Amino acid sequence: MDLTIISQYIHSYGYIVILLVLFCGIVGIPAPEESFLILLGMFIAKHQLNLYESSLFAFLGVITGMLTAYGLGRYAGTPFFDKYGKYVGLTKEKIEAASGSYHKYGIWTILFGLYIPGLRQISPYMAGISRYPFLLYLLLSVVGSLVWVLSFLILGYYVGDRIHISYIIMGAVAFFVIYLLIKRKRNRKRLERRDGQ
Repeated sequence: MDLTIISQYIHSYGYIVILLVLFCGIVGIPAPEESFLILLGMFIAKHQLNLYESSLFAFLGVITGMLTAYGLGRYAGTPFFDKYGKYVGLTKEKIEAASGSYHKYGIWTILFGLYIPGLRQISPYMAGISRYPFLLYLLLSVVGSLVWVLSFLILGYYVGDRIHISYIIMGAVAFFVIYLLIKRKRNRKRLERRDGQ
């Protein structure tokens, strides 16, 4: 895939595309967020995207996703997730397991949870469900989002001239497929254990 195709797509529809991709990834709609940020960093290095606008829209996508998920967790609560949580990976078992310890480890989960696929999507919902204090959540989310977005943009910026884009894309796709296969295998084992009891 050529860099110009993706950059033209972003230029055609605007930087809002960056916001939407990252928002979807945070709220639980599958999207390869890290690899997308690395690609953006590569585009920035090749002067095909603006550093400040890309960073701003990436940050806004992440923080908007985190606040939306927090709001859904807080105001829709567990009855909503008992019914619809399976669509974003929040089963009743996951909610029960995580809500008890969220207040104890919430600071670290919000700050660094973005680096862990799966936790990145569940953490904001759990913060809302467990009624984590909103102002503290907002502060930690802003700091965590800035650090996460900038770290992957910078990584993409510096590897952009050293590694050919096709290797990055193939690696990202392979990582995403392997992640989905592992997740599917774990879900299958969990269902087998549940059926066996």
